[in-house]
Amino acid sequence: MTYKTAVLSRIHYVYVIIALLSGLAATSVVAEPVALVLDIVGEVSPPLEAFSEIEAGKSFDLGASGRMDFLHYPTCQKVLVEGGRLSLTAENFRVSKGKVIDMSHAECPQRVQLASADAGAGIAGVVLRGAADGALKVSQRPSFLLLGATASQFKQLQVMQGKNLLLSAALDNKPLAWPETLNPLQADGEYSVVLSGAGNLTRDIPLIVTKQKKQIVPAIIQLE
Repeated sequence: MTYKTAVLSRIHYVYVIIALLSGLAATSVVAEPVALVLDIVGEVSPPLEAFSEIEAGKSFDLGASGRMDFLHYPTCQKVLVEGGRLSLTAENFRVSKGKVIDMSHAECPQRVQLASADAGAGIAGVVLRGAADGALKVSQRPSFLLLGATASQFKQLQVMQGKNLLLSAALDNKPLAWPETLNPLQADGEYSVVLSGAGNLTRDIPLIVTKQKKQIVPAIIQLE
């Protein structure tokens, strides 16, 4: 093998390694959600359901009169659009051949993410990430929404103050709001949310209660 051939062979080898590493990096990137769908009226393509999340880079055809009401996370805007094509990015959104019916500033949702500690362990053994001090920040009359791959496995939500049960309610894939008949939570009190499912499936999430009286946008519990 000549010196020139050896150099070219080594360069080719380096390019192959770079290409393989780039491919692995691309496959490991997970698209982040950028919006929460609040309501759908009429036909939307591809189809969406209320209280589902939209990832960056997605586009939707609203036809002539389809409407979508959504919360855009990056800009903390509550937006109602009608017709045309809606495209969402990590920075903004765009409506083409349609119109924005209403747009107003809204509170950004608080979120805690429960992720499998072992990719092969399914939902067994989870770790908290994405929330300050491993807790979910809520108002004195909170609202909760479960999202994610394993959210449907949890059927009951309880709010505890120590060992005292304050609220027990069934989950139905919609936001669960604090009942008006119950006293509000106290700011800086020690509370937790307990999720339960079939068998012994449970998740316990500490809460931080703020001085905010009521929560308009539900706190999101992401279950992977």
